[in-house]
Amino acid sequence: MRSYDYTHKASAADVRCYYVVHPSSPHGEWALEAVLRPAFRALRADYGIVAVPLEFGDVPPVRPDAVTYLVYGPTDPLAMSSAEREYLSALSAEGVRTNVISAYALTPSGADRPGYEAARTVVPALCDELGINALYPDEIDLVRGIRTNTWQDVYVNAIGETIRVKYQPTESLESDDALVRGRLRREHAADVAELARLHREFHLWQRKPYTDGSIMFPHDGYWFVSQTMTDKTLMTSDDYDLITSFDEGLRGITYTGPRLPSSDSPEFLMLSSLMSMHGRRPRLIVHFHHRELTRGLRYRDLVTDTTIEAGRFAAGRLFFGELRRKATDWFIIREHGMVWVGNSVGEFGAFVSRVVGRP
Repeated sequence: MRSYDYTHKASAADVRCYYVVHPSSPHGEWALEAVLRPAFRALRADYGIVAVPLEFGDVPPVRPDAVTYLVYGPTDPLAMSSAEREYLSALSAEGVRTNVISAYALTPSGADRPGYEAARTVVPALCDELGINALYPDEIDLVRGIRTNTWQDVYVNAIGETIRVKYQPTESLESDDALVRGRLRREHAADVAELARLHREFHLWQRKPYTDGSIMFPHDGYWFVSQTMTDKTLMTSDDYDLITSFDEGLRGITYTGPRLPSSDSPEFLMLSSLMSMHGRRPRLIVHFHHRELTRGLRYRDLVTDTTIEAGRFAAGRLFFGELRRKATDWFIIREHGMVWVGNSVGEFGAFVSRVVGRP
């Protein structure tokens, strides 16, 4: 269930934020002090979002004109109790966007326990079943003997679930801009339909097809880009905006369309501009997710050395550097997803068929 349509930039007034500490977890007090409170202090300082504690079993009220978000944990998704499953499912059914802090026990030597490898397939299926997002645990805590999450993981995911858009949008009401958007909708209608088919056929998302990924068609002097929270499996060219200008210093984007452009727009505006300056402007940029590629064993040489915070113009500069250093047309953002640049939807389809393979 989705609420809030991002026709305008969300503010703290549009967000209801909660957290629930797993009452039976031996790491509950630690998670509260070391993960939840630091993350929510940063959210309040940066965006004015205030988090409210709830008891296990409480389901907060959901308003259709607001984003309701909750963090739960810590817990082992491979060993969740039936009570936890029922509670998390109830949250999802009411429309609460729920993130889960993971805590997998390690061996005495600090290694993953036998059976942890099953998390690669079991946990995504569990998330689909319950309608939640279990944060990927890339932190090894040898003091507590668990593989878990950091407060930064919670902070970044909370932004993506609530505010989403970090840039400052300005809607253009110029009739000429509306005409250009209308023309591009017609010109790219078949392209978008084919991209939707590829997303469906190859399952090019990690969590949900409307939360993951973004698509941009760069043109001379303007950009045709998917709107934020667009379902990539059902999208049409009506789900795209025209971006007419951007200002990196002011973090500003001027656009025409019924909803805000993708939250990934800043980095791809910067990437396409840098590629134009240093060679040739790409005609298509696709950011997609895939459950096997992002953290699988293949193409590890194409993974960035560090994580890269999305939604910022600076990320586009880092993306440009990755493409140049790796001398390739795609790469994998560590712990996130893929970025591909090229000239046509046909090229992207051939790439997906070759690299992703049949689901």
